[in-house]
Amino acid sequence: MFRAYPIGRLCGIRLDVHASWFPIYALIAATIANAEPVRVLGWIDAYAVGAVAALVLFASVVVHELAHALTARRFGVQTSSISLFLFGGVATLEAEPPGPLADALVALAGPAMSAAIALAAYGAMLAVDPVVPVRYADSAAAILAYVTFANAVLATFNLIPAYPMDGGRVLRALLWRLRGDRDRATATAALVGIAFGLSFAAAGVVAVVATRTWQFAWYVVVAGFLVRTSWVQYRALRRPPVLVSVRPSRPSASEVVSVGARTADRWSV
Repeated sequence: MFRAYPIGRLCGIRLDVHASWFPIYALIAATIANAEPVRVLGWIDAYAVGAVAALVLFASVVVHELAHALTARRFGVQTSSISLFLFGGVATLEAEPPGPLADALVALAGPAMSAAIALAAYGAMLAVDPVVPVRYADSAAAILAYVTFANAVLATFNLIPAYPMDGGRVLRALLWRLRGDRDRATATAALVGIAFGLSFAAAGVVAVVATRTWQFAWYVVVAGFLVRTSWVQYRALRRPPVLVSVRPSRPSASEVVSVGARTADRWSV
């Protein structure tokens, strides 16, 4: 099991970095450092810029998760931690939102924040030339363009109605509102998530074979994470309640207790 490292608190919420985050951070930093506008700086400056740019990108992921957490707080739901890991970020809520409207608003807060970051980064990119030294202007513009693109993709991809992404949680909220049953709504959203994940994996395999570009294999890895997460949630909901027999205090009495209510929810990028 990989270890998570607490690195501080943000708005009273513990911020963790999972051990699986470090290799993906290094990969993104190296990718940015080797991009054409940055590479011309020389390898020391290029990798320094790549390291900082990757941190900026993951900072925007933290802000995405913080938007979920602070919106949940408005509805009386606290967040125990925000963690960065291999697939992005996750906010762990201490309970589920109290109703369908709250559920939808908490889910939409993250993509809305990512869209706002994309717009801010785009505006900053247009203003680079007057404020950044000429030597670094192209690199700064390239970094801001990358942050703009990544956050736009983050906002758009998360709105796909496939659990456990934010769009899938909005779908769950809608089904919860229509059916009046959160568990049935979650099970349906999880099945949609499984179907989407399998389709996404197939598309990734086709892309790898057609283009012979290994980067598309990452789509298969992400799809596997989506399928596994949705399947675990679906299995948990379909499992019958655990019945525990309690020894009666009197010979004529008997009692059966249902155990196992969910007390936490995880909101991932």
